[in-house]
Amino acid sequence: MTTPAVDGKVQKSFRTHAHYLRALTQLAGYELFPTKDNAATEKLGLQVAAAFPAAIPPRTADIAELSKSLNRAWVAELVLAVSVSMFDEDELIRASNAWGSVQTYYVGYSATQALIIAEGRDRPADHARTQREVLALWVTRAKSVAPFSFAAAAGSRSNPSAYKNGPGRPIDRQMSSLSNVGRSNAWDIAATALRTTRNDAVNKKLVTLRETKARDQKKDWESEENARLAAGKRARKVPNFPKAGKLAPAESSAAEAKVREYTWLDYLYRLRVKANYEEAGMFIDGPDTEHVSGIVALDMVRMAKAIMIAHEVRIGQLLGKAVVMDLATDWASKHSHVGAVGICSRLEMLDRIL
Repeated sequence: MTTPAVDGKVQKSFRTHAHYLRALTQLAGYELFPTKDNAATEKLGLQVAAAFPAAIPPRTADIAELSKSLNRAWVAELVLAVSVSMFDEDELIRASNAWGSVQTYYVGYSATQALIIAEGRDRPADHARTQREVLALWVTRAKSVAPFSFAAAAGSRSNPSAYKNGPGRPIDRQMSSLSNVGRSNAWDIAATALRTTRNDAVNKKLVTLRETKARDQKKDWESEENARLAAGKRARKVPNFPKAGKLAPAESSAAEAKVREYTWLDYLYRLRVKANYEEAGMFIDGPDTEHVSGIVALDMVRMAKAIMIAHEVRIGQLLGKAVVMDLATDWASKHSHVGAVGICSRLEMLDRIL
C-alpha cells in the first residue's frame, strides 16, 4: 500500500515515543526481534525474585482487593495482546496503537495498585498517588531492577540531570531520541524519556510559580496604592502588570528541586495522554513506513508483559506462591479460550520462578 503523507512534527513525535518505548523494553531485556521474548520474560522474573527475596513469614493482605486489581491488570494486558494479534493491516495497527497506549498504562497502573495491596496497604484512589508509589515500591529499595527502578531526579548546576539506579556510567545527554535503539544506548534514550516527562512537570510548576509571583506583585502594588490614597496622596497610573513574573535562578532551582523523581509509570501516563488528547494523530499519521507501527504494537505488549511478571513475582514473594498461582490459575481457566496470551502464557513460568 502507499504510505500516506506525513506531517513532519507528528512524524518526529511518533519516532521519539516509539524509541522511548523501545528503550524501556530493551532495558527489560527484550531485543528488537521477538525470537527470545519468553526467555527474556523469565529472566526478568528471576531478577525480580533475586532482588526482592520472599517474606518469611509471608505477609497478609486483602486478597479480595488484590484479586480485583490483578484482574484489571490481566484484562488490560489481554485486550492489548489480543488486539495486536488480530490486526496485520498497517492502517488497523496504527489505529490500534492509540488505544494500546491506554491499555499499556492501565496494566502498569493496576499492577502497581496490586503490589501496594500486597504490602498490606490501601489501594490509592487516583493516578497521581499511584504514580508516586512507584518510588517507594521500586526506586528507593536496596536492590534495583531495570527499567522499574530507574528514575529521573532533580539535578544541579554541575549536573543538570540526575538519575537514580542508572547504568553505572554517565548518561549521554547528547544522544538523540531519534537514534535507533540498541543495547549501547537504551539507557540514554530511556533517560531522555524520563527526564522530559519530569521536565513537563517542572515547567508546569514554574508557570504556576511565575503566575503566582505576578499576582502577588499586583496585590502588593494595590495595597501600597490604597495606603497612599488613604494618606491623601494622588493616585498613580496603574502599571501594565505582566501575566507572569520573572523568577530568579534560585527560585527556579528551588521549585525544580521540589518535583519528585519520575519513573516508567509516569512516562506511560504521558504517552497515554499525548496519544489520546494532546496529539491524537501521532500513532495514526506519524509512521512513515509500514513496519514501524508493528514494532510499537509489539513493544507495548512486551512492556505490559514485563510489568506483569515483575509485579506478579513481587506479590508472590510477599504473600507466598500459592496466593498468586491460585488467583492466576483461576483467572486463566475462565479465559483459556483466548489462547496462550497474557497470564495464560506465564503460569508455568511463574510456577518455576516462585
